[in-house]
Amino acid sequence: MAQQTGRVYLDHGNGRPLSPGVRAAVAEALTRCGNPSSPHAEGRAAARLRDQARGEVAALLRARPEEIVLTSCGTEANVWALTGLAGSRRGAGRHLVVSAVEHLSILETARRMEKEGWSVTVVPVDRQGRVDPDQLEQALTAETALVSLQWANPEVGTLQPVAEAARRVKARGILFHCDAIAAVGQVPVDLQAVPVDALSLASGPLGGSPGVGALYVRKGVRLPPLFVGGSQESSRRAGTENLLGIVGMGAAAAEAAQSLPALARTLPPLRERLIRGILELLPEATLNGHPTERLPGHVSVSFPGVDAEVLLLTLDREGFSVGLGSACVSRTMKSSHVLKAMGLEPLYALGTVTFTLGQGNTQQEVEALVAALPRAAAESARTREMAIQ
Repeated sequence: MAQQTGRVYLDHGNGRPLSPGVRAAVAEALTRCGNPSSPHAEGRAAARLRDQARGEVAALLRARPEEIVLTSCGTEANVWALTGLAGSRRGAGRHLVVSAVEHLSILETARRMEKEGWSVTVVPVDRQGRVDPDQLEQALTAETALVSLQWANPEVGTLQPVAEAARRVKARGILFHCDAIAAVGQVPVDLQAVPVDALSLASGPLGGSPGVGALYVRKGVRLPPLFVGGSQESSRRAGTENLLGIVGMGAAAAEAAQSLPALARTLPPLRERLIRGILELLPEATLNGHPTERLPGHVSVSFPGVDAEVLLLTLDREGFSVGLGSACVSRTMKSSHVLKAMGLEPLYALGTVTFTLGQGNTQQEVEALVAALPRAAAESARTREMAIQ
């Protein structure tokens, strides 16, 4: 799936190509004309497809199907989790704790809540983008209602100590939310072992149809409705469901459950070869994120003196599709809050590119990219110098 008409696709973190199995599942759903809320035969058939997909997502997370609430995207799941869970704590304080490298849907929602009277503590990260569980625990107070910490960072690939953080937060009787959009389908996410109260995921990075997501809400945790006016999603999110997207997400979840062991075997060696090749040929470059506690196929590299967007477009002309971090902030990477929080110097931050490998990428493709990078970086540097002059 990585090779498309002679191109090499290395931006799986922002959207993976649909597998034949996912395409077939969506094509089958296209033949269904019923609304899942309708009681007739066609409606019941559509409801079965929706419920099957819900079960496939739940199985990937080792959760119960009734704990999965379907949403329009991961951003919606994040915003709903933050505002809904925090506001559900009757009698609790009005204090939130988040990390400095959370997705903007978390950070900007926290800022909005701050204007509404909440207090917010932003926990810093180290040079590798990791939160120290001790610092996070020290941020907790008697007024803390909710902590939100991502499982993995989409810009630099760093994995956070979510299990340890969740255990410490839950020991204090505080709700814990995790944005796992970048992690689900890439690393095992076992909600029987990690005591989160809520967890967000999205279909696109998982390998499913874009425009749909889900929010896991542990049984017994109260979540106020997002939309009212209908009985969909147990009356928590009114509105006709995006059946095609939901089916695609379910099929992708089922495939991910099967492919996780293979990804753990095949992607890290390719990732390490790419890192080694870049740093050998371009020793002035720097790897971002944790060297080992990172997503299996994620490589974030900064090239000093290079304009990242020019480098991306240069590589695009040569047949390589790469990224500028999270797609949600790729057009504003010059002010990436993640790189700033990690203490990366502006000279490096401006030249940051991400390569996210996926199932189907090969050693030959990695070698071809390594060979093309020095020339592309040099061209980008020349373009930047001309622009400055």
